[in-house]
Amino acid sequence: MGVFEIGSEPSVRRRRNRQPLTGPKRAAALFRVWHGVRDMIAEAERLGDAELVHFLAVAQLLVEEKATAIASGTTVFDEVDTGLPN
Repeated sequence: MGVFEIGSEPSVRRRRNRQPLTGPKRAAALFRVWHGVRDMIAEAERLGDAELVHFLAVAQLLVEEKATAIASGTTVFDEVDTGLPN
């Protein structure tokens, strides 16, 4: 049996130096995440997985709280039509 060596090269792919999102843009991004989680909850309900529904509902509440905190104490989701994603 021969011994072989696995080598790896450092990644040469460069990432853009992303600036953190400002308050309104960050709240908008969280709102899109909130809609995605809501869609996943609907799918989990369709599959009949109560444990997954509960987990996703908790995640949805955490995203909502974070977006509300970013928006300077106003309730973001009371001001916006949450019926359909933008």
